[in-house]
Amino acid sequence: MRLFIAEKPSLGRAIAAGLGNQKKAEGCIRCGDDVVTWCFGHMLEQAWPQDYKPEYAQWRREHLPIIPDQWKYKVKKDAATQLKIIGSLLRDADSVVHAGDPDREGQLLVDEVLEHFHYRGRVERIWLASLDDLSVRKALANLTDNARYAPLRDAARARSRADWLAGINATRALTIKGRAEGRSDVLSLGRVQTPTLALVVARDLEISHFKPVDYFVLKAAIVHSAGDFTVTFAPSEDLAGLDASGRLIDASVAEALVTAHTNTDGLVTEATREAKSKAAPLPHCLSSLQKAASAQLGMSAQQVLDTAQALYEKKLTTYPRTDCRYLPEEQFADAASVLAALSTLPALEQVAGKANASLKSAAWNTKKVTAHHAIAPTGEIPPDSLPQKERDLYLMIAAAFCLQFHPPMRYEAQKVAVSLADTRWDATGRHILDPGWTAFSGHDDENDDSDEQSLPPLEKGDAVHCRDVQTLKKKTSPPSRFSEGTLIEAMANVHRFVADADAKAALKDAKGIGTEATRARVLETLKERAYLVADKKALVSTPLGREVIALTPPALKDPITTAEWESRLEAIAQGQETLDAFLADQCRILPDLLAPILGDGKPAFPCPACGAALNRRKRKKDGAWFWGCTAWPDCKVILPDDKGKPGTARPKPALSEYACPACGKPLIRRTGAKGEFYGCSGYPGCKKTWPVAPGGAPDFEAKSKKK
Repeated sequence: MRLFIAEKPSLGRAIAAGLGNQKKAEGCIRCGDDVVTWCFGHMLEQAWPQDYKPEYAQWRREHLPIIPDQWKYKVKKDAATQLKIIGSLLRDADSVVHAGDPDREGQLLVDEVLEHFHYRGRVERIWLASLDDLSVRKALANLTDNARYAPLRDAARARSRADWLAGINATRALTIKGRAEGRSDVLSLGRVQTPTLALVVARDLEISHFKPVDYFVLKAAIVHSAGDFTVTFAPSEDLAGLDASGRLIDASVAEALVTAHTNTDGLVTEATREAKSKAAPLPHCLSSLQKAASAQLGMSAQQVLDTAQALYEKKLTTYPRTDCRYLPEEQFADAASVLAALSTLPALEQVAGKANASLKSAAWNTKKVTAHHAIAPTGEIPPDSLPQKERDLYLMIAAAFCLQFHPPMRYEAQKVAVSLADTRWDATGRHILDPGWTAFSGHDDENDDSDEQSLPPLEKGDAVHCRDVQTLKKKTSPPSRFSEGTLIEAMANVHRFVADADAKAALKDAKGIGTEATRARVLETLKERAYLVADKKALVSTPLGREVIALTPPALKDPITTAEWESRLEAIAQGQETLDAFLADQCRILPDLLAPILGDGKPAFPCPACGAALNRRKRKKDGAWFWGCTAWPDCKVILPDDKGKPGTARPKPALSEYACPACGKPLIRRTGAKGEFYGCSGYPGCKKTWPVAPGGAPDFEAKSKKK
């Protein structure tokens, strides 16, 4: 019996359909001599520190760093039943076909199941970038040896273990430091989430500290025999009234320029026209799709990933977790049939119906295809019942594909410089010669300037006349807050935020921080931990998120660190580095990473009883603050809160000379809402109370009440 183990049920059903002769059974589908079963994502998870040593359940600085001698894994609770079925099928299998998703995690996911059951038989690999029937049949006919993908598995395992080492240890270290300073929250760090949070915090601080500056832009209306046009004043460096950025900020200088140049003659000093073309944007990778869908559809990064995954599983589009925007030339011959199918959809009737299937854009380049090609439609027609979000995203993917079969936009780029009384005034223009693909896209450029003019035919040396000059008063504006789409783009292009040239190059080579498959989950994690909140379409850091970044040492929030790790992970995937060497380095540098967090270990507010850090907490009952010792339960000191600092401990009540008739323990004279009373010092074991009799003794004759 040949056993296929798919990453998820939908993938298993697609393979079973390709095999034919299906018969459903518990947790599998039987197809003659073949059986298809499936996982539910990762069936195993990494053990927690306390699974290695019980004492690790307490978060103590003396335990750090925690480095497992041998890595342990646990079966996920919701995976136990299906994992048992897989184990039973493996016992009868003559061979196995690994059917994980075509990426690092997909490779590890099934490999670790085979390792869990110590399977030693033959294992082949099916590589499915698309789940339509034709692609499945082709993949079934081209199975390969699973052993060749071992480096891919090792890269995923290296990522998982490095994340555990950095995340567990840094989170515990920062939380311990926070407790030493009176914070009660768990302060979580991660090799991708922390640099990502740092990007948002830096942007938010830049916005909060931003002070707008007034400046002036001068626009002159120019008259020429071939037509009128507008030029903008270009101040020289030595002009008075400029700020450090070269903006004109002196109103009197602006007014003088208006007076001096209104109704004056001048000359054209430069006049160029250059024929240019602009090809359609490349088909989408995941991050470009997330950015576009965030801006146009208001979808979160995770929603885009989940929706694209659903389209993939419904055989409508290809594999979504790709960082590539190119398509293999081998599939170009199939484009005509895909376009014909797409042209039957009303929303794509024009862009697909008028496409030229013989036109081969730059997107078709096998040499630039990485592990996965760009996201593209398969040619399967979506049903009318397709949910609206899936339909909208499908149309976005399909339209980007169709635009590859339209000619480039052709235009004439124009540039003019005019001299008015020894001052320079510039203008740029663009004249569209052929709209090409832009006739079907709704826009001609992602950075289109709607104010751009078409300039008349001009020659150097032409005489012109300045009819009048207008002064436009403007204000500098702060940078925009990150949206989910622009933050995903920033993660993928984090080199743009780094000044050092060598570091910039390294980050660019590493393709940013995180991967196409993980970036959306990182954003969700930051929101779940209340480090970021969604404010309309923007992501904003919370006070807690800013505190975390303020407490984090540079190495753990610097994108260079995680990009270097990602570069090494890719080297492992390519077989150029080993898992063991990478992890050995992570273990070696871990103490150095933690040292700046842990510092000298002296708490800001030591416990008066044991010296451990006091921690500010909030009572669940009434929301009041108090301070408790972090060495609990060994030390149970509790102090009141005094304006954000530990207050003085309340004095212990004095024991009276009277004994409780019920248990014999001394009574304590107390003051309650209704006045004074005696209560048993054995509380809460004994809850007897008595009123105070005239003279000050307990009134034992009165009926005892429970406090």
